[in-house]
Amino acid sequence: MSPAVALAAAVRLEVARLLTLRSTVVLLAAAALVGALGAAGFCALGARTDLGRSGLLEALTAGSAVGLSLTGVLAAVAGAAASASDHRHGAARAALVVVPRRGALLAARAVVVGSWSSVLAGTSLVAATAVVAAWPGEPLWGASPRLAVLAVPLAGFVALVALHGLAGCALASLLRSAPLAVGLVVAWPLVLEPLLRLALPRASWAEAVEGLLPAAAAVRLVALPPVASGAAGLVGPLAAGLALAVVVGVVAAGAAARFVRRDA
Repeated sequence: MSPAVALAAAVRLEVARLLTLRSTVVLLAAAALVGALGAAGFCALGARTDLGRSGLLEALTAGSAVGLSLTGVLAAVAGAAASASDHRHGAARAALVVVPRRGALLAARAVVVGSWSSVLAGTSLVAATAVVAAWPGEPLWGASPRLAVLAVPLAGFVALVALHGLAGCALASLLRSAPLAVGLVVAWPLVLEPLLRLALPRASWAEAVEGLLPAAAAVRLVALPPVASGAAGLVGPLAAGLALAVVVGVVAAGAAARFVRRDA
């Protein structure tokens, strides 16, 4: 079996497995609900106070531009569920019978989990946009920047959710527990990273490190560029996305090494 044929077969296998998970429809509905409720909350807040030029972005991303991404957490649940099925039902052994290439199976899992997480992000965005558009008075449209300016942070939001999904998948494979994996994804920006920042010394190099930590990078990835920043405004989101991708890549590499050496 050639690598290309193996990858295609592995992708079909992963897609079939995804469609059989009961959580698939639940997570899709939850993503729409998170997007709609987040947008409604920011619309209601925008009717009473000035949220500034970032208000529309925060509404569309359910507040991901200023903190924890709830849609990202749902993607982490999806990724963790995909890995958990291997350990709970021995799906990895069955998959290796059909596709006897571990590399193809790992690549297919990453492609399917990343794509499914992007679908969840898109579902959340569509639901949020519908709520903002239908909200009486549309309080957020007037002060928001033009749509071209929103394109970069919205693309960053989709990338952020996809990285959450991949992180959940890799962590569940490493920890052999979906709840622990999702708990770590949630605890990192809320507890662990703030504690790590407190432990860092007050030095210029420490400030640079703080900006590359996952939660800080996530905020920069889903944030409006400075006014009239032009092409230079892309540097921050690109650097943040790269920093996040490196962290997720390291975790995924550890999960892949464990799969190759110990699983199945």
